Amino acid sequence: MKKRKTAQSLGKRILLITGISVMLLLVISAVFNLSFYKIHNLLLEKDMEQVEFTSNYVIKLVYTEIEKFISAFEVSQNRILDYKEGEIRELTEELEEIKEEMQFEKVGVVDLKGNSIDDTGKTESIQNPEFMEEIKNNRRYISNVVAISDALFMAVPIVQENEVKGAVWGYCFVSMLAEEIELSKDSHLYFQIVDDTGTYISNSNNIHAFARSMNLWDELKKYQISDGITVEDIKNDVEHGRSGYFNFVYKGQGRHVVYEPLGIKNWYVFSMMVEEYLGDYIKEIEKTFSGLLIIVLGAVTLVTGLLGFFIYKTMRLIKGQNEQLLAKNRLLFMVLEHTNDIPFEIDLLKKEITFYRDKDPEKVMIRNLEEYAPENMIRKEKIISEEYETYRKFYQNILSGTATENLVLKIKTGVQWEYRKIHIEVISQEHMIGFLEDCTEQIIQNQRIKEISIKVQNDSLTGLYSRDYFVQEAEKIMQKSLTEKTGKYCALFLLDLDYFKKANDTLGHMTGDRILAETGKKLKAVLRKSDLIGRLGGDEFVVFIENAEDISAVKKCAEKINETLRATYGKEKKVTISASVGVAVWTGEKNFAELYKIADTALYRVKERGRDGYYILCGNTEQ
Repeated sequence: MKKRKTAQSLGKRILLITGISVMLLLVISAVFNLSFYKIHNLLLEKDMEQVEFTSNYVIKLVYTEIEKFISAFEVSQNRILDYKEGEIRELTEELEEIKEEMQFEKVGVVDLKGNSIDDTGKTESIQNPEFMEEIKNNRRYISNVVAISDALFMAVPIVQENEVKGAVWGYCFVSMLAEEIELSKDSHLYFQIVDDTGTYISNSNNIHAFARSMNLWDELKKYQISDGITVEDIKNDVEHGRSGYFNFVYKGQGRHVVYEPLGIKNWYVFSMMVEEYLGDYIKEIEKTFSGLLIIVLGAVTLVTGLLGFFIYKTMRLIKGQNEQLLAKNRLLFMVLEHTNDIPFEIDLLKKEITFYRDKDPEKVMIRNLEEYAPENMIRKEKIISEEYETYRKFYQNILSGTATENLVLKIKTGVQWEYRKIHIEVISQEHMIGFLEDCTEQIIQNQRIKEISIKVQNDSLTGLYSRDYFVQEAEKIMQKSLTEKTGKYCALFLLDLDYFKKANDTLGHMTGDRILAETGKKLKAVLRKSDLIGRLGGDEFVVFIENAEDISAVKKCAEKINETLRATYGKEKKVTISASVGVAVWTGEKNFAELYKIADTALYRVKERGRDGYYILCGNTEQ
């Protein structure tokens, strides 16, 4: 009877342990699957943020490029107004020069009756009511893509004494916009610009891009769009100016798409990410999870099978292994979250650091902590001297077991330099864990974005500020002067190079470019570092000075500019270049446009007097 009761009791215990084991295995499997799902969603979320960033980046650059063309047209108005009726040859030569400067397909002018002449001298009547209405109302005009030439038609009104006289127009190649903002051919991110009818405005050379052989809406109908979204839903969003997101499957591969209005006519930017890129990470994570799950499940099965036999020994070992188990558990989760990085452990008692370079926990690299002392790192040229002091404080905090901020460090690995972010967490006074994150690509990408920003900020030929950036900075100074009222003078100098067109035609465009580049260098040399210097386009330069003591100081500045820019170019055929300088002293004008108008009037007075000089206006008063 006792044996039977003992057998029944043992059977119940075995059944209980088995039940607990099965439940534990199910819970572990569920936790692993849930963690995998969360990581998948996190990766997707981060990549979609990158897609949205790409979309905003494309919108900004397209806007910048089109505004650059429009601004160049606006600057060319004065050049066209100088020609009188009947000077056809001179006008066409001027239009040809504008076309070459802007790299347009065709440039021309049109009067309010629709009579037009282009840079080749060809005349025609423009029969476009929408275009003519926009010009008569003194508004810019931008067309959709002209299918025959794959170009945009742009026009800017010509205004004289507040009256619209006509417009200067041109055909801009869409390919010029695409070349400025296109991403790499095999990038997992790419974009395309379309209008609300589904017609492509720009093409993409990306290997994953939509084909232009058919309308976008027709092409989308071939694909399987997720979440119940239809092509009509997307089309309706576009027609009503709304942004949105969808994903679809093409040849077994997913595409994630963000679409946003460009803000120009009815154009939209469709930014896309190829799921294959995300899939590579997911497969690697899935492989890691599967291996870990098998190991954990096997370990749990083994432990529960031997639980009844080794419970006493286990209780004795628990206390000594608690700290080590805590470290291993935290390290495990850090590895799961950062599978591409290098986890490590620091044992301050042994002065050792252990790197886990492989997914196999047995494959480790153990080093003496002294090898990574600041003195040794600088002697071996593993870090740069500028970061020595920062790294020394970080290293001292580690030795003392003190919690410290994460550190980004430029480290030499092998023969090349990389950026690593050191994450570290204090477990106890003698034990730390962390991981090395490779952030080289991120920092390089940030540097590239900064370089692109600088290119937008500066004129490529002279290195001076571009029109938009110059206007922005000048208006900041004007606003500051309104509030501070220092009693000192600010002034805008508008410069035209005299006989530059003659030099360009006689000596060639290369010499013309050299004259423009040297003009930029001369202005930088003769003016203060605090003065703003920019190029509006062509041979038109601008200077904005502040904190001038009096009008005499403004005059001296104008005289220095005239003297510095006076030079003769050429050998057999010589052309003397000088500068006509119109100066507008700031008297509280609200914006740059008002001050520019005064400076332009002053410049006109200089040219009336024979060029190579300056004329100063303070409001409408000569100084």
